[in-house]
Amino acid sequence: MHLSREIPARREIIQAKWCKKDFIKMGKEVRKARQCMRDPMDKCYWCGHKFIDGEMMALACLSGEGNKILCQNCAAQLESSAEDKTE
Repeated sequence: MHLSREIPARREIIQAKWCKKDFIKMGKEVRKARQCMRDPMDKCYWCGHKFIDGEMMALACLSGEGNKILCQNCAAQLESSAEDKTE
């Protein structure tokens, strides 16, 4: 499993050990619990998508980064890259 994106003059790729696509819904409780922490987890780690209340978030263990919150699109990309690797 991996995610990749084009950045001017280079391509960034990050490996993931696992991904749980339906981890938790964004809501007032999550925002309140995370507001005073260094990483409020209010946006996707990979693409920067801002979560709205009621939106499902995914959790992935990224190599060298630890557990990170992803949007459903990035989680789907991650899972499809794992399927491509197994075929």
